Amino acid sequence: MPVLDAENLVKLYPVRTGGLFGGRKALLRAVDGVTLSIERGETLGLVGESGSGKSTVGMLCLGLLEKTSGTIRFLDRPIEDYTGDDARIFRRKAQIVFQNPFASLNPRMIIRDIIGRVLEIHGLAHGRDIGARVGALMREVGLREDQMTRYPHEFSGGQRQRIAIARALASDPELVVLDEPTSALDVSVQAQILNLLQDIQAARGLAYLFISHNLAVIRHASTRAAVMYLGRLVETARKDALFARPLHPYTQALLSSVPKPFVTDERMEEKIIAGDIPSPLTPPPGCRFHTRCRYSEDRCAKEEPQWREVEPGHFAACHRIGEIEESRTTNPYPEGGG
Repeated sequence: MPVLDAENLVKLYPVRTGGLFGGRKALLRAVDGVTLSIERGETLGLVGESGSGKSTVGMLCLGLLEKTSGTIRFLDRPIEDYTGDDARIFRRKAQIVFQNPFASLNPRMIIRDIIGRVLEIHGLAHGRDIGARVGALMREVGLREDQMTRYPHEFSGGQRQRIAIARALASDPELVVLDEPTSALDVSVQAQILNLLQDIQAARGLAYLFISHNLAVIRHASTRAAVMYLGRLVETARKDALFARPLHPYTQALLSSVPKPFVTDERMEEKIIAGDIPSPLTPPPGCRFHTRCRYSEDRCAKEEPQWREVEPGHFAACHRIGEIEESRTTNPYPEGGG
């Protein structure tokens, strides 16, 4: 049974175009037909350009945004069924770590109170027990117990993110959405946080939805990877399969755009993505990537490609899979690198 199972998720935002005092109403298609699932102990990495809808998917899965249509099941129950006292169970078992550790912690509260508040709200500890539980959580994320009386500004960025992780763990969750958790950190600190998250996952059996625009981070952190473009998934597979043999032209272009300091093969062909991502207010007909795709043909602009399993566990949506010559040189990470 998956911890999280979402099917055909859609999120539309009504907007008015043409200025403040006129114009017409339109629908912004932030998420448009996304299907995904995450098992216990698994990390699904969700990757794509800024504006592709990644963070919106995470917010929908946590019930922090109301979906327009589709289904979301958490522990085999629709999230709409978590009402009354059960709503607290859902909030306890599904947590999030935000991108910016400088903005996600209350600057007027000491760390004991920031983490301890979670324990109080969910009835997991009271009185003197709170301090002991907070101390254990601090140690679990690599901080000292005596640091719990400090304020957030007394910590570095990496330490603040460890505190945010401890806060998410305080409610004993089964799912954690990690929304760009390392993007505001230095590269050396990123690696420490990624290793910490993996250690915690191994110890607790957590399911992670890991959202990032950084392909190197996704490769390091994920079990499976899903590539998103303009509100839709275009490819998903086991991490090793996706990085070794990307099938969709967008995935190939993303991988090709990553710096390749260790690759000297002169046959390496760069697949540059032309232009900017189109507006979700007016997405292109047919395949949404066709306006930027070097392999686009007439049917790509007219017919929406079907989502199909090309290899066991490897899904993609492209008319020309099988026609496009694939090369190992689309992979910017040589075996053993990254």
